[in-house]
Amino acid sequence: MRSIYARQEDIERTHTAVTDEFIGYVQTLGKATEAYLEDLVSTPPDPRFRESERRQSFLSFRNFWRDLHQFVKPSRDADTLHSPVALIEQLEAMLSKIPELDGSRLLICHTAEANYIQFPRSEMRVDAEHYEATVPDSPTFPDKVAFIAIPYSQESSLFTNIIICHEMGHFAFEERCVDADLSVHIEAALQTHFSELVSDSDSENEVSWCRQRLWNWAEEVYCDRFAIGLIGPAYSFSYIEMFDVIGTATGNGVNHFNDTHPSDSCRFKEHADQLERCGWWPLLGTVGLSYSKVISDLRAIPEDQYAFISDDRSELDDRVLAAFCRDVKPHIADLVTGTFQGRETIFHGQVDIDCIAAVHRYLCEGVVPATLVHDGQAFMPDPAILINAAYLFYLDRVPELINRIKATRKEHLETVSERDKWGQSAERWTLKALEDLRLPSRRRLWGS
Repeated sequence: MRSIYARQEDIERTHTAVTDEFIGYVQTLGKATEAYLEDLVSTPPDPRFRESERRQSFLSFRNFWRDLHQFVKPSRDADTLHSPVALIEQLEAMLSKIPELDGSRLLICHTAEANYIQFPRSEMRVDAEHYEATVPDSPTFPDKVAFIAIPYSQESSLFTNIIICHEMGHFAFEERCVDADLSVHIEAALQTHFSELVSDSDSENEVSWCRQRLWNWAEEVYCDRFAIGLIGPAYSFSYIEMFDVIGTATGNGVNHFNDTHPSDSCRFKEHADQLERCGWWPLLGTVGLSYSKVISDLRAIPEDQYAFISDDRSELDDRVLAAFCRDVKPHIADLVTGTFQGRETIFHGQVDIDCIAAVHRYLCEGVVPATLVHDGQAFMPDPAILINAAYLFYLDRVPELINRIKATRKEHLETVSERDKWGQSAERWTLKALEDLRLPSRRRLWGS
């Protein structure tokens, strides 16, 4: 335990408050456990205490520390110099506006995988409660904390890290017990499409297999819709870049479901619908056209072109896919609406178009767009509009910034390297703006 919780580097780094809380929890837990074990070996054994029970407790302690081990060092490594703190704090603020999620925090850790991961906490909380009941003075497991791993290579990125919003969807799904409402639709779909298996006790394995696929696909669609409800089209753009959808959108692979995830064509059909529900779709007809076209093209693919080929239940593949598309997927949008209860990030037409244009003017001049001057008055942009405006600038208008710099420096600039450099500069300016927006200010919100 000491090798996990007693680390010198904790005093040499600066972490976010939730990381400090988690590390403090681990340290307090370790010290309490040490005291418990010291007392245990110094006290004569109680003959009423069965050895098997003692061993079982030790085994549960050991397993819990193994679980903690996978988070502690990656969380330490994600200090404030190696994680997008301004984005994380803003996402926490957005998450806390959702009913029943007030006070939620994001514990960010690093992973060597080129992917984003949200770790379910239900089993850890059960183990922590057992620990707390067994070891005196054990601290309470941190409440409303989402455990999310980001690729260490993306530690300072703004745009790629918007994928975090999808992982926050998994957290909301678990925290708000969305599975209770979803279960009704999944069980109804199983009754409709697999009635002969449901009624046959010998077919329990087949039913369980079908149920798991429906759950996996439904939760992924829920999380995509949740991410768009939280942050807008920036999530779709980030997904397209992270998973190279723009390079594969014309291939047949975009229609293939796998055991855990729906096809890209299915997911982007849901993206487009959620963007329409939140009012963003008219904007995407005028800006970000290369990525907007990807969304439109994938959305237009008919559902009868979706395909699922499993390794071990091929006779059930078409039926489970039909059950999902016809009887589960149509209900997910309402589950997302029920989660937000009117707190989605909505696009408000011309007033937000004007704000986006103002942000673009500032970024094109290399100015941090935290304060926007309009008609002689100082305004601040809504954080979600700022993030989406910056992403659209990155997609469409970085060449304007480069051309302005060319004209100023009177020198040749290599297009590819300069686009990368100034695209990263736009990210840094936007992160600085997000940081400034959280400071006390008398500026009015744009459009108010």
